Amino acid sequence: MEQLNKLMDADLLALLKHGNEEAFVAIYHRYWECLLNAAYQRLRSREDAEEVVQEVFVNLYLRRNEIEPKSSLAAYLKTALKYKVIDMYRLQQLHYKHIDNLIAETQVDPQAVDEELAIKEFKLSVLSACQKLPQKCREVFIMFRFEELSHKEIAHRSAISVSTVKKHLHKAMFFLREELKGSKTFLILIFLFFCVKLMGL
Repeated sequence: MEQLNKLMDADLLALLKHGNEEAFVAIYHRYWECLLNAAYQRLRSREDAEEVVQEVFVNLYLRRNEIEPKSSLAAYLKTALKYKVIDMYRLQQLHYKHIDNLIAETQVDPQAVDEELAIKEFKLSVLSACQKLPQKCREVFIMFRFEELSHKEIAHRSAISVSTVKKHLHKAMFFLREELKGSKTFLILIFLFFCVKLMGL
């Protein structure tokens, strides 16, 4: 391993393409910290930054036989990171759009609470709570709940395992349940988001 750490990036990539997993580990250790710092500067969340960088390396490994960097491996990884961050921003906008659509379709019993105030409280509570979820949890949750993708489809699109998809969905469920417990929107949230689909996890 020590000898691999002394190799140039091009040599490590060549070894990786031939199935040398230690070469991948060497690349991982060489670039993990600098990519993590770059991701954190953009996302301002350590957990989100770690997940983004992890995705970059997962994709590097899965596509190792296809990669032909135009300049350098470092430049390739930084470009991949940039697009992952952009994808996050797009998913956040999609998330807000789906929440708005959900609010518009939600019918609140006027006998229980004032409808306009209930909808406003529901929207603010859900938006506030979801913003606190790690990015990958939000991404998986949106694909599962709103795009209605299966666990396998989410795993394939996100380059993660089915078990990891389930873990993210459970994490989102328990986090939002605790975050909104005691509020007027809690029962509505549980019914709309979790009761039917999460029973199959």
